[in-house]
Amino acid sequence: MNDAKLFNRSVLRRVPHFCLSISLLGLAYQLPIAHAQQGLVLEEITVTAEKREADLQTVGIAISAFGGEKLETVGARDILELSRFVPNLQIGAETSDLKVMIRGVGSDNLEAFSDPGVSVHIDDVYQARPSGGNFLFYDMERVEALRGPQGTLYGRNATGGVINFISKKPTNEFDAAVDLGVGKEDWQRIRGMINLPIVDNQLMFRAAGTFAERDGFQQNLVPGGTEGNDTDDTSLRGQLLWQPTDKADILISTWLLDKGGVGPVRKRAASPGDDVVTADGIPANCPDCGFVPQPVELRTVYKNAPESFDLETDAFNIRLDYDFGPSVLTVISGDQSTDLDLLQDSDQSPLANGEVGGTTDTAEVSQESDQTTFEIRLASAGDGPWEWLAGFFYLDENAFQNTVINRDPTAGADTNINVLHDVNAESTAFFGQLSYRIGDAHKLTGGLRYTEDEKDALGGTAVTISLPNGFVIKNGAQDHTPKDDWSDTTWKAGWDWYVNDNSMVYGTISTGYKAGGFNFGVEGAESYDPEEVTAFEIGSKNRFFNDRMQLNASGFFYDYEDLQVFQVVDQTIVVRNAAEAEIYGVELEFVAVPVDALQIDASLGLLETEYKDFILPSNLFLDPPNPPPLRQPTNVDVSGNQLINAPDWSAHIGLQYTFSLAEFGDLTARVQGYFTDDIYLRALNLDPYDIQDNYSTWDLKLMWNSPDRHWHAEAFIYNINDEDVITNQEVTD
Repeated sequence: MNDAKLFNRSVLRRVPHFCLSISLLGLAYQLPIAHAQQGLVLEEITVTAEKREADLQTVGIAISAFGGEKLETVGARDILELSRFVPNLQIGAETSDLKVMIRGVGSDNLEAFSDPGVSVHIDDVYQARPSGGNFLFYDMERVEALRGPQGTLYGRNATGGVINFISKKPTNEFDAAVDLGVGKEDWQRIRGMINLPIVDNQLMFRAAGTFAERDGFQQNLVPGGTEGNDTDDTSLRGQLLWQPTDKADILISTWLLDKGGVGPVRKRAASPGDDVVTADGIPANCPDCGFVPQPVELRTVYKNAPESFDLETDAFNIRLDYDFGPSVLTVISGDQSTDLDLLQDSDQSPLANGEVGGTTDTAEVSQESDQTTFEIRLASAGDGPWEWLAGFFYLDENAFQNTVINRDPTAGADTNINVLHDVNAESTAFFGQLSYRIGDAHKLTGGLRYTEDEKDALGGTAVTISLPNGFVIKNGAQDHTPKDDWSDTTWKAGWDWYVNDNSMVYGTISTGYKAGGFNFGVEGAESYDPEEVTAFEIGSKNRFFNDRMQLNASGFFYDYEDLQVFQVVDQTIVVRNAAEAEIYGVELEFVAVPVDALQIDASLGLLETEYKDFILPSNLFLDPPNPPPLRQPTNVDVSGNQLINAPDWSAHIGLQYTFSLAEFGDLTARVQGYFTDDIYLRALNLDPYDIQDNYSTWDLKLMWNSPDRHWHAEAFIYNINDEDVITNQEVTD
């Protein structure tokens, strides 16, 4: 089975070009700039990154935080678009799943049996599957992106960092808003929210929802074929808040996400050896592929089989907060289920079975995940010198995935490959953190976490080969039942120095851990090891010129051991443990209001990453000049190569100016750009096959607000320079 190599550049992302949106806003709508006697100043952003409310500028963690209004201003409607504004945050995507990387640490495995390296939380509830990050941004209080290991404060440990989605909660005042948008490629969107006080100061309800449609922008050159990268999204959220006393809050919440249509589609890319053609007129390195030269244009594909995509996630959560005075108790219980059905045209050729060089290859994926989480925390309250938190976390998840690959070439054997993963995971953890203030200038922090993970599974790979003479060969099985467990103690030590009211310096040493898992092959199943990271970081947060300018900086070094690297071998997804990697870099975030009408924001991430010791069993033929029968898979020493989704530098800049229209309100013009160096998409670092070249994107936006801030209209053009971006790549064989 090591005879067919197919490069897939899986997702091409382009936002709508020209759009118009009109909103009737709620009474609580505010602009994200505060007023003071000296004029406009930067707002104070309150975060709960350390499980207590605090000013962002006083927290000794590298955090990027965006309030709901800021998210609307920059046009970040989901986590993919947010990544342009957070230093060293890179997100790749394939269908429903996300490859979230912070400082080169995360997970490139999109399957149901692996844990994410960056922990995503929606209203404090951990999302076990990467698809949880598809949460749509609307009616949001804020989004926080924490960089570096965070296990001593969060229920689920993560090696790369944490992303928190925090929605607006019910209040005791009536509020409502509606938003309508239209744009290019028949883009249509409607969003709305309503807040209802039911019993004064005791019972209140808030609901929000979005619906969006857009035609596909990836052209299918097969007449009548489906066109990919369309949008058909529905998101609903409801929250009921009961305050039986002035000390107790009980929040019941539920949300639903449904994404459908064709979804992101794969495009076959050039690969070593595909210019060598056999007598049948097909690539010598991919006998099962119908051979047609692929269009150079990234937005054009050949798809002669129908494709479809349907993702549905629903969640139900209950949260209790009780104020004891000196301490606050928080209890969170969550249940969530995710279902994904996906049908893809795998051969990506217009030539059907029966034609010379023709084939009809498809891939069908069915994925289900059911998770239950429980978390309890007790945290100090008040302004004393001691700050402490202790917690317990429990996760129970069943993740099921069945992948059926049908190969139906004109000549040769029909092949059916069925890959099953049915994994049960249970994780328990005790965690805590203690801080002590020494006077007004210094704070010392220590944290500890103990985690136990246990997994068992049923699965494997079954292959059925039907020869032209009617003989059937069966290989492999799906009755492998691996079981394994892992445990680890992680910790954090930190020091904060508050230089004055406007500046602080911090330093931390922290460790992170991500559980192992299973590889399922034709012959059996085997475990892969956990990964661990030790992170050293120093940083500084500063405000200048009477709160008109803010500059935050951080520098870091990571010692990364046994990092988990994703591969496809013999049509089976496997995870390899690289022995070691090193990461270091610098991050800068800048915001300024030089004059009352002008705001500037910018960020810069510098990153150096390197595999220090990693022999990768490659499923790629690296010797295309040789005759096809002599080609063999090769073990490749990728030591010294760059980690995936970790460009040497990335940056953004935004400028916006507000014009007063007197009794007609105000008009704000914003231009923003994102820039990145080359990005490697696989550990092999093959040039040009594995590279997304350096690129930039530019956006332009005009926003009008009525004098009473109840009406809002905007027109925007995203990706003015019409840049195509490859966000994920894999090699199948």
